[in-house]
Amino acid sequence: MSQILLTVALPMALAWMMLCVGMTLSVFDFKRVSQYPFKVIAALLAQLVGLPLLAYAIITLLGLPEPIAVGLWLLALAPGGASSNAITHLSGGDSALSITITAISSVVIPFTMPLLLTLFMPELSLVIPLKTAILQLTAVTLLPVLVGMALRHYTDESWFTPFAEKAGKSALWALFFTVIITVSANTEVFHLFASKAAVAVIALCVTGMVMGALIARIMGEKSAVVKTFAIEVGVQNAGTAIFAAVILLGRPEFAITPLLYGILMNIPAFGLIYFYRARQRKVLA
Repeated sequence: MSQILLTVALPMALAWMMLCVGMTLSVFDFKRVSQYPFKVIAALLAQLVGLPLLAYAIITLLGLPEPIAVGLWLLALAPGGASSNAITHLSGGDSALSITITAISSVVIPFTMPLLLTLFMPELSLVIPLKTAILQLTAVTLLPVLVGMALRHYTDESWFTPFAEKAGKSALWALFFTVIITVSANTEVFHLFASKAAVAVIALCVTGMVMGALIARIMGEKSAVVKTFAIEVGVQNAGTAIFAAVILLGRPEFAITPLLYGILMNIPAFGLIYFYRARQRKVLA
């Protein structure tokens, strides 16, 4: 049952969230992002260089045992994903920028993860199939976004507007659903909630968010881009890390940290969404 939830229900929920995101976007949004390539480059550098450095510092400071340490390192090497795009959208970030960063990072992961993992643990060898990464990205992120954009562009406004409004509200429930799926499929990690592993994953998520926000602030960006950087740098793709640990490395003990992260990272993520929506309600009141 848990396998079905992770392999079928979870991707479907993520794809629905991305469809909802797509219905808020137009081609103009992506043209606007392409005019500022430095934003994308800065975010990617923070993901691919800054976050592994944070992970290494956390591993060293906490003196993490090998299985937990390798799992945290795998997390640091697996940036972004559909969840970060949905969280960015729901917290009032720049969705087009978020999706662009995720799209690029998802394609480069097959090359950067083996290299950086070898630097941390030379005895491990890792090869991520490029075809698998591209197919996952297309099915869960790009295709639903394109469908959502097509609905906005080609359907009648009298039908689209109420549908998009209802769908937008359902995106938050879909995000709750992904959390429930993750928790129900990974109950074996509950005993670790009071452990060093829990401290490590929360620390990685929060410090990553702070680093992303600071970089955007230093660049002089406004609130939407600051939130986007915080989420894209701080929210990692636990699924990719679990896939690398269990399938590619054949070491399921390395998946404990990503499993725990998949649950606990929702605390700061939902915090961002809550404060954004609370502020929206005050503005509208």
